[in-house]
Amino acid sequence: MAISKVKWFDGKKGYGFLVNPEGGEDIFVHFSAIQSDRSFKVLNQDAAVDFEVDKTQKGLQAKNVREVADNGFSETPSFRQESFG
Repeated sequence: MAISKVKWFDGKKGYGFLVNPEGGEDIFVHFSAIQSDRSFKVLNQDAAVDFEVDKTQKGLQAKNVREVADNGFSETPSFRQESFG
């Protein structure tokens, strides 16, 4: 997983770009790659996000994108159910 910030995101078009944490070309992000419980998936400019990167024929593309809270944790918690014996 990489952590970076949103360069820009167009909610009407459903895509935008993330700043590449390693420098170089920006990373494309599509709304379908955003992991969120919200029905309208959008990213705010300069928001911190964690994500994975795929190298495609068209360039770098983000997947499994989640906004990161100020404390460094994901805004979308994952819950595990534990059973007790």
